[in-house]
Amino acid sequence: MSNGLKSQTKIVVFPSKPKIDEASRKSGINKNREGSVRKINGKVYVDFVYLEERVRESSNLPWNESNAKHVRDQLDKIIMAIKSGSFKFAEIFPNSRNKDYLTEKERLLFGENLTPDQVLFKGYALAWYDLLKDSGRVAKRTLWGYKSYIDIYLVPYFGEMSFADLNKSTFDRFVSWAKKQQYRKKSIGNETINKIFVPLKMICKDAAIEYGWGSSYNPFFGFKRLPQADAYEKIFPFSLAEQSKLISHLPDHWRPYFLFAFSSGLRQGEQIVLRPTDIDWTKRTIKISRAATRDENGKFMIGRTKNRHSRRTIKLLPVMYDALVAQKKIYDQFKGEYFFCTSQGKRIDPNHLRRRVWMPTLKKAELVYREMKQTRHSFATHALSCGENPLWIAKVMGHRDTDMIIRVYGKYIENAGNHEDGAKFDGIYKGIVSKEE
Repeated sequence: MSNGLKSQTKIVVFPSKPKIDEASRKSGINKNREGSVRKINGKVYVDFVYLEERVRESSNLPWNESNAKHVRDQLDKIIMAIKSGSFKFAEIFPNSRNKDYLTEKERLLFGENLTPDQVLFKGYALAWYDLLKDSGRVAKRTLWGYKSYIDIYLVPYFGEMSFADLNKSTFDRFVSWAKKQQYRKKSIGNETINKIFVPLKMICKDAAIEYGWGSSYNPFFGFKRLPQADAYEKIFPFSLAEQSKLISHLPDHWRPYFLFAFSSGLRQGEQIVLRPTDIDWTKRTIKISRAATRDENGKFMIGRTKNRHSRRTIKLLPVMYDALVAQKKIYDQFKGEYFFCTSQGKRIDPNHLRRRVWMPTLKKAELVYREMKQTRHSFATHALSCGENPLWIAKVMGHRDTDMIIRVYGKYIENAGNHEDGAKFDGIYKGIVSKEE
């Protein structure tokens, strides 16, 4: 019987219980164990591939079983983040020397924009200037100003900062720093600092557009333009008596030049590059189409006028015409390129003219010093005080409209023509009332 039982007995093999490893317990977390944890110089390192680049980074933890296990768990999460497309290298390894390289590679591969904290001011500002220069959108002299501000103030202070570092507090500290700097042995004032902020705002705005930061990026929130002297305080016109005294003390060669400057209101840069062909003696007109200016390196050049409204043709008043006739006698002695010239027939250098002619003459005439551009202000203020049409004044001076004339020289319109404001208007109604009676 026992033999029969043996022959009928079946051996049932039970499957062994599968071994449950860590990867199985953490369903979906790096089951294939991509990447590795290594001991290097007594520290726990991770070693994995990202964007076809081998990455080996330290955890800064000393090597032991517990730390190795912890870093392994973190590496598993990194691998899953890479596969899901949510991994950002700089967020996990902010101190890595490969941070900038892999961040830029992320941006290029995934089409992502850099954030304000990822863009350094210096590199962007210098590239911005080169693009502006190549665009031809601004005059050479304006470029020179922007380049000076960038080189002397903006890059030295903001150069190593990112755009995320720029805010009201940063700008307040910059203002304090800038005022302590010495440029040509002088400190700068609020007016110059406000001018420095012009290209700074342009740089920040263009960076926000380029990287898609949108309106949420506003580093100038809360920062206000610095107060500066009123425009009126810069105007120090010569009275007619002072003009007469000044001209009488000038050397004969320079009298026509300054008489024309006072009577025409031309910018100095426009006047010194006038050519004989710009004058129509028959029609008694003068054409203004160019001006002396500076290139991006600050060197003298002849370029376009300040703006398109400055390209104009002026109908010569008798006093203007007479000044040009007197100057023609001087010009005919030299027959040079420019109608107004030095006593040797050369092009006028404004700095030389100021030092060698203007300043000594003011001293001889016992007049308070003021800049040569006050000849232009004198034209505007006297024309207004005589009751001339502001539109005509604007056209002669090369302004777009009367806005600049009214805003800057407005106080000189008061009592124009030696009558009280409203006197003429009141006179009209007095006439009407008298007729009714």
